[in-house]
Amino acid sequence: MNKKIIASSVLIILTIVIGYQFFELDIFNRVTAEDLRLKGKTIMLDPGHGGTEQGAKGIKHGTIEKDLNLKVAKNIKKELEERTDAKVIMTRDTDTSILSGTDLKKELQARVDLVKKNSADIYVSIHHDAFQDTKAEGITTHYAPSRSQDKKLAKIVQEAIFAQKIDTRNRGVRASDYLVLKENTVPAILIELGFTSNENDEERMNSEEFQDKSKKGIADGIINFLSRR
Repeated sequence: MNKKIIASSVLIILTIVIGYQFFELDIFNRVTAEDLRLKGKTIMLDPGHGGTEQGAKGIKHGTIEKDLNLKVAKNIKKELEERTDAKVIMTRDTDTSILSGTDLKKELQARVDLVKKNSADIYVSIHHDAFQDTKAEGITTHYAPSRSQDKKLAKIVQEAIFAQKIDTRNRGVRASDYLVLKENTVPAILIELGFTSNENDEERMNSEEFQDKSKKGIADGIINFLSRR
């Protein structure tokens, strides 16, 4: 009888200890409402191109990439400011270059320098793609090769975008040698939100539904990443 009581007592104690460990683990990993405010964090949003650099042009609606990049970045900025206390800075908020009259490399470096100047925690560049093959479609998120935090950010944001049930091809994340990524000293990604050279993608990227879902998805990914750093 005593052996049965002892065995039962040991089992109960083990159950409590294991349960408590899982409870602690859950508390440790849980993102609280306070975490989501991201107070003290600085996010740099970079609408690609601007000024004389218009980027890609849509084949069906004549979408000018630089204009759409700016619109999307403004949407994301507003979403982040409404949901967090983070400081959200844009490399440009009008149709202009960062360094007008300079070559492309200096222009891109100036965007990276703004990250350093403002002590940003992450950098997110917004673009829309184009390709000779008009069948190419979908969303890709790029990160600098051999940088684990950048890759982690890219994966989190890409997954968050498609969690919004966006009806297009998920092209995944890709290691790319873009200057704005490799020269950054903070986690940095470049998102291509579809192909202006694909009729369906161009139609989609200009729709209010897509723009609403993409801003929410990108904001979700940024919040998810920063709340765990």
